[in-house]
Amino acid sequence: MVMRRLLLILYSSLFTLHSSLLHAQLYEQSVRAIVEALAVDSLDKAKGMIEQTIRLDPMRKSNAILYQLYLNRASLYLGLNNDERALADYNKVLEAEPDNEEALFYRAFIHSQGRRYKEARADYNNLLKLNPMHEDARLGLAVLNSKDGRPKEALEQLDALIRFYPTHAKHYLARCGLYEKRKEYEKAKKDIDMAFELEPNSPDCYLTRASLYLAMKKKRLAQQDCRTAIKLGATPEQVASILGALK
Repeated sequence: MVMRRLLLILYSSLFTLHSSLLHAQLYEQSVRAIVEALAVDSLDKAKGMIEQTIRLDPMRKSNAILYQLYLNRASLYLGLNNDERALADYNKVLEAEPDNEEALFYRAFIHSQGRRYKEARADYNNLLKLNPMHEDARLGLAVLNSKDGRPKEALEQLDALIRFYPTHAKHYLARCGLYEKRKEYEKAKKDIDMAFELEPNSPDCYLTRASLYLAMKKKRLAQQDCRTAIKLGATPEQVASILGALK
């Protein structure tokens, strides 16, 4: 009887090992198929296979590499201004990895661009709980508060960012934009001047100053800055709203 039990245990162990090996083999075959699909730009086909492969072994560490494919594709869609598809990929990553900082940040950004401020705020706050020193998340939340009718909070957050990062031009540019909205043009001018000191060849500096000049009714100076921004690499889309207001 004892021998029979030992044989049953041994058989069960061998069966489990054999199943595990087959499972691992199937997983590896699936990953190879995904790579082949991506090699010929079959992104939609690869997406379906990624989901199936992850379901084979949800706890497998190498799934992180598969999720990175979603992140890379989302970044691609974002660069093409296809926010809807980018959002779908970030959602897919966050379903499995709720603490993925990259996906949280860019999903918050997309929500903010789409005026879904409640959703954007939730993502920024979750990200800052995970990483309180995430500089871009703090900046994104400040910009969000400015858009969402919370200028006092936005200004406090931008003041804090400038104290922490006094050599980062992007924070002065953001505060300049807030001062411009409040028609505090002298304060805005000081911030844009500081940004130019830090990054004299930045197209963002020229675009921000062009917007300020436009608000101050200095159209000729605004036009000059728009032209310089384009020479430095700004796209026509980036200057379109300013140039449109100049007409």
